[in-house]
Amino acid sequence: MIASACVVLAVPAVPAMAKEVDVSKLTCKEVGAMAPAKIVGIALWVSGYVHGKAGNAMIDTTKAHANAEKIAGYCKSNASATLGSAVEAVFK
Repeated sequence: MIASACVVLAVPAVPAMAKEVDVSKLTCKEVGAMAPAKIVGIALWVSGYVHGKAGNAMIDTTKAHANAEKIAGYCKSNASATLGSAVEAVFK
């Protein structure tokens, strides 16, 4: 379920980010403050990482928007939470 949840953040291709980012340490507040193109880049990386670990190459596009809204809602109430912990909390 977490693997499919991360895919909710994925959207069409985005330009490469200018600097390295430790995704495991990103907070909801930090992600929310990024330019939209960088948010997309982070979302794509997280989705690929989670799906790769799960060995799952499938994507449920029907649920994508609803799952993104759930994570965004959690992040609005928990700005200091990491992106990973937000996904875990919403889809545990």
